[in-house]
Amino acid sequence: MFTDVRLAEVWSQLESGGAEALTLDVFDTLLWRMVPEPSHAFLVLGHSLAAAGKLPPMVSPAQFAQLRIGAEALARKRSKALRDTYEARLDEIWRELIPGLPGSGSLERLMAAELEAEGSLLRADLAVAQLAEMVRTKLDKPVYLVSDTYFSPDQLRRLLRRPELSGVSFTDVFTSSDAGLGKGHGLFEQVLAAAGLPGSRVVHLGDHPVADVEGARESGIVAVHYDKLRDKLKETLTAEGLLGGPTADTPIDPVAGDFGMTTLRARALHRTDAFAVPPGLRRHWATGATVFGPAFAGFGEWAAERSQAYGVDHIHCLMREGDFLARVIAEPAADRGIDVSTLWASRQVCALANVYEGTPDELGSFLVRRRAPSVGQLLVQLGVDLDSVAGLSALAERRLDVPGLVDETLEALCSDDRIRGEIVLSAGRLRERFLRYLDGQLPESGTIMIVDLGWGGTIQALLGRLLRSAGREVEVVGLYLATNAAAQAHRLAGLQLEGYLASGGEPDRLFAPVMRSPEILEQLCMPDVGSLAGFDEHIQPILAVDRTSRTQVAQRAAVQNGVLSFQREYLRYRRSEAPMPSLGQDGARLAALRMVNRFVSRPTAEEAYAFGGWSHDDNFGSDTAEGLLPQDMVRRMSYLTPADLATIPMRDLYWPAGVASVANRSLAVMTGLVIDAGLDPATVSAEAAAGPVEVYVDTGADFVNGKKEIATTYSGRDGLSLVRLRVEAVGARRVRIDPAGRRGLFRLDWLHLAFHVNNAAEPRVVKITSLAETPSIQIVGARLVQSNLLEILSDDPQLIFNPDPATQAWIGAAYALDVELAFGWLGLRSEPLAVTAQAGGEPLVKRAARKVAREMGGRL
Repeated sequence: MFTDVRLAEVWSQLESGGAEALTLDVFDTLLWRMVPEPSHAFLVLGHSLAAAGKLPPMVSPAQFAQLRIGAEALARKRSKALRDTYEARLDEIWRELIPGLPGSGSLERLMAAELEAEGSLLRADLAVAQLAEMVRTKLDKPVYLVSDTYFSPDQLRRLLRRPELSGVSFTDVFTSSDAGLGKGHGLFEQVLAAAGLPGSRVVHLGDHPVADVEGARESGIVAVHYDKLRDKLKETLTAEGLLGGPTADTPIDPVAGDFGMTTLRARALHRTDAFAVPPGLRRHWATGATVFGPAFAGFGEWAAERSQAYGVDHIHCLMREGDFLARVIAEPAADRGIDVSTLWASRQVCALANVYEGTPDELGSFLVRRRAPSVGQLLVQLGVDLDSVAGLSALAERRLDVPGLVDETLEALCSDDRIRGEIVLSAGRLRERFLRYLDGQLPESGTIMIVDLGWGGTIQALLGRLLRSAGREVEVVGLYLATNAAAQAHRLAGLQLEGYLASGGEPDRLFAPVMRSPEILEQLCMPDVGSLAGFDEHIQPILAVDRTSRTQVAQRAAVQNGVLSFQREYLRYRRSEAPMPSLGQDGARLAALRMVNRFVSRPTAEEAYAFGGWSHDDNFGSDTAEGLLPQDMVRRMSYLTPADLATIPMRDLYWPAGVASVANRSLAVMTGLVIDAGLDPATVSAEAAAGPVEVYVDTGADFVNGKKEIATTYSGRDGLSLVRLRVEAVGARRVRIDPAGRRGLFRLDWLHLAFHVNNAAEPRVVKITSLAETPSIQIVGARLVQSNLLEILSDDPQLIFNPDPATQAWIGAAYALDVELAFGWLGLRSEPLAVTAQAGGEPLVKRAARKVAREMGGRL
């Protein structure tokens, strides 16, 4: 009967005869405001007064909100002095406030303005309203309203004249301002006297743990806590900057507040379906409801609104994400008479279907992805037998991010008529099957509305080109959760595509972190099937193998269910007699983007742990999946600064903020705040006193004439530093690292030299943690103190890697080198280290070394 378990408890008390009357708190119980905090309503009031010319020029809406809070405190203080009660009335508050607002108008008009602003933000809790109506009509029992408020009973009745409450009659209304007593100081006793009932025969529902729960129980009343915010949601809202007093920086809309998102998120957490979730999945369900729910519910509403504006009656959601997106859009679309279905399409299929001549430009569309494929993967996707391509089969494992290899590969494919013909024929077969599939799904002409997650509109462009090449007179319009800057090129080419959270990459400051790590969004939308690879002779989709773990499948389903639960709460109010404002509005879109941005750029440790175990595939013919929190990156976090974290490439780490939240929380928070503020992360990252790290590659003419890269070194937690850089290594013979530029003690934690070798899927890695036990490392300009501790003796210290010709001859086939150096450094004065001679005991060199090690351990 009730979707909220707390209301079921109240109903049980009344229906069973255990209670003869119901008392209800008003604000945040029977009525709730579309703002995160009650005082935020004063910001909306301030904007309303400013728009009406009722605020002095020197008073901003935020300043008005502070004045309103201050005036209430003064009124309560004055009431205590005059009437021995801290309860104050609205007119008393405004008498204190008017002197600070010269020329704003009469007391009556300003009080009316506040009541009007309150009314615009208030919504009736539909579940509590249903409870009250059933108690009155089905049980014929009285319902009393009890409120600690500065509003009078008449003012409160005015606020209660709402269409959602038209079927509810309340027996009486009691307010603290009218009685001069709060709930904890006698107001409940007045209610019991009016009802003529002992407290044990009354049940009270309210949100405040002291006034409503303790206050009612002190009067003998059975109290049920209708709490607004759970602890985890409070943590989320605090991170989003939504809790606290009203300021100019409070991120709410000047008219619609927070569009009711705070209360709806809180209500979703109390739904019966939330309590049915297994304990191990509750974090994922709650994240779906409270973080991603508003974004996707808003997207569904917006997509339906935009489709209606385009005059279409059908929406096609592109698979794989389309399975979930269709569920999100279905109900708001049905409200507008629009049908929703899924449509199989993928970048891989659309790209190959658009190959007509086998030119390098056509084949180049296969390389638009975050991580470059290997030569072998590209050939398989093009339908080419790898062994038939002379000169390229030996390079099958090389990734196409090698300089010059892309042009070399495409030239080899397109210059051979036989291979080129094989590609064109394979593309033609796929194209005909794909078009036959589309014939059964899409109209012959007019506007075709497609919906996808995002990001650059590539599939839409390829799909439109394919349909027009087949003689279709159609225009493909795309609606996306977000589009990035790459979509702008398509818009300039005449393509119509729009994004909900972001469009064309804007607003850049909020969207850039989301676009850097979109994998959570992508994975939470996935169904339990692989990506589209083609169509068989029966025009049935051929799908790649889905390698998602069973655990991730269950967690993903929980997130999706949480999203849909929030949407049900939203649609319930959107369809009510006093409709919620649409989440398709610009202010709601911005608020939803802030929520997603916070999760991606500043996740809590609990969120990072919950989602860090997820794997991600690139959805472009690859059968590999990588984890979002790789363990080898976790141990690096203590060495990093915001500047380091911001520059980690996607090929190395999908979710930097997630890893940092697990292993270095302060780094995660600082980096997120810096990015949110639009600052350069280097400005809050201290450069290491050791100076830059230089890497040289000897290709046969000594180091001075070889390749060279320099990295600025930053000092992370406890003075630790990590340097990661790539240098060209074609023809490499030796490698030299200059780790510091001044005198000091240098502790090597690890040195990894990863050589990318021709015809090797993975790089050859040389791992060094002990300089004393690595004969291939030559030390210049420094003295070995311990196995990994050096005393730097000059301003040009060097670590030279001389590969073993017998076991490391493969270095000659290297084309790139990745260097990772983790170290601690302690500066020393210019005079040499001196040890005073002592008779007997332990050798002085060993004792000095141990002392230095202890000091280094304490400093680093």
